[in-house]
Amino acid sequence: MVTEIAVKDSAPEVSIVVPMYNAQQWVAQTLNSLVSQIFPSIEIIVVNDGSTDNSENVVKQFFFDRRLRYIKKENGGCGSALNVGHEAARGKYVTWCSADNIYFPSFIVELHSALKSFERRGINCQYVYGDFTYIDAHNRRMQDVIHKAPQSRKDLVNGYDLGMAFLYTMDLWRKAGPYWDRICEDYEFVTRAALYTEFGLARSILAAFRIHPDQITGNRKDEEKSTADFCKARAAEFIAEGKYDTEMH
Repeated sequence: MVTEIAVKDSAPEVSIVVPMYNAQQWVAQTLNSLVSQIFPSIEIIVVNDGSTDNSENVVKQFFFDRRLRYIKKENGGCGSALNVGHEAARGKYVTWCSADNIYFPSFIVELHSALKSFERRGINCQYVYGDFTYIDAHNRRMQDVIHKAPQSRKDLVNGYDLGMAFLYTMDLWRKAGPYWDRICEDYEFVTRAALYTEFGLARSILAAFRIHPDQITGNRKDEEKSTADFCKARAAEFIAEGKYDTEMH
């Protein structure tokens, strides 16, 4: 069963989906970073994926912000939560932020500006991403990730290099289809999204990816490798079939 608490004002320009499962230790910092975005027209959609800790009560502290929407559902995994959030989204553009990560204040401004720039120039780039940094459980900066050049669609056969700081059009999500229910859902999604778009790079550190003992990423190495190998094989298949060479629509 899915329940939702929402205040429906006029449709925002950008929707930020926050899939959340047992994130009571981190989600307040995440939401603080999202309500502090300097971009004026956003909505924040928190999807509680069946948390059993105190995450819900932490999120309730942010109900004062009319841009926040809260959806509670039975546990189904990150992909399931992402799809519920995307289906509820009203923005023309969308991103998603794990409930333990942080977006810096200019995150939406810079990525939205990059997407609009591609649109004005008639370039089919519906997915842009930026650089980011790793932080530890105590918010200490560990290592910056600086992308040298935008990842090409064909480079997906070598791995996923788009990182965790991204923004794309809702139209792209509708065309590519929903997220799957396995790990590496971001990588798998872009192998399909690449059938419809190029990727654009905004050269700025825009977010912080938190490394901590409880996170899913890093704790399921064998599964992560097998699903990443699947994504590489799918990209190779699309390349062999010429699907990444066809005119995008």
